[in-house]
Amino acid sequence: MSDAARRYWIMLPPSRSAARTGQAAQEAEAAGLEGVFSFELATNPWASLGAVAATTSSIRLASGIALALARSPYDTALAALDLDKLSEGRFTLGLGTGVRSVHEQHYAMAYDRPVARLAEALRIIRLVTTGEARQAGRFDGEFNQLDFSKVSIAPPLRPRLPIWVAALRTPLVRVAGELADGLVGHPSWSLSWARQQITGPFADAVAASGRNRSEVEINLWHVVAPNPDRAESVNDAKRHVAIYAAIAQYQPYFAAHGFGAEAGRLAEAAAAGQRNLVDLVPDEMARTFVVCGTPGEVAGQLEPMWEVADSLCLQPPPVAGEQRRAYDATIAETFYR
Repeated sequence: MSDAARRYWIMLPPSRSAARTGQAAQEAEAAGLEGVFSFELATNPWASLGAVAATTSSIRLASGIALALARSPYDTALAALDLDKLSEGRFTLGLGTGVRSVHEQHYAMAYDRPVARLAEALRIIRLVTTGEARQAGRFDGEFNQLDFSKVSIAPPLRPRLPIWVAALRTPLVRVAGELADGLVGHPSWSLSWARQQITGPFADAVAASGRNRSEVEINLWHVVAPNPDRAESVNDAKRHVAIYAAIAQYQPYFAAHGFGAEAGRLAEAAAAGQRNLVDLVPDEMARTFVVCGTPGEVAGQLEPMWEVADSLCLQPPPVAGEQRRAYDATIAETFYR
């Protein structure tokens, strides 16, 4: 893929005013970026996208991601339809399962069998967003029994509003390939894992659904730490790895990369209330899950991903203040200009 054809998305900063949110999206649009994501992490994914829809004209916008199990599928579908109309057909619904602790402790929502729940929610959302719900009448699934026989909503703007599924491990990758219009790679995906999942389980599921590769989109989220100081790059990367490896639910993923013991120690330390987890992340582990090095080295490592991805969303490690601004500027200078 030529440099001119490469498409990039950015993640909108959360919890800002409508003016600042709109400005960030306008700047991305002016820079020629493909789209903006609004994520759901102690914030609502829909509100900021309304501001973006009202202040931009061409850039795509997506929930990245909305928690599919934190609200009813019908509610999610209505939000998607509203945002598609507000943006005049520029909205993509990004869905994921999130983690058990958030659903059970914050939302008081069931989280058993999350992959099956998301797949069923996707089918319901598809019925509503295509305008086929009333004709279908009822939906009787394993987790939802719904009566749409009297539902009355305005016709959708488009025949098929795109739905992307965000995945960490293979079961959700397969759901994305079977049922969704696209796949979003997890921000902790290693480069090797991304290629293996896309060329293996995802490709197989797409083919089994009767579609070909051109009918789906792949957007990879990679955390990158382009920094002239290689040691600082790795140390900053450890912040990201420490956050995700400390989540007990993610242990099998890190173990699949050979870092099961390290992730176990991080989870134990987090459960014990230890704050400084970064020191428990080895350099090799940081480099595996975050693209580290000088700007040129980071760009070189990402180059092969264009063989499997349609677009990338590059995010800096979780640093703040001047460090964050420096990474944002370096990412923009290295990849967007």
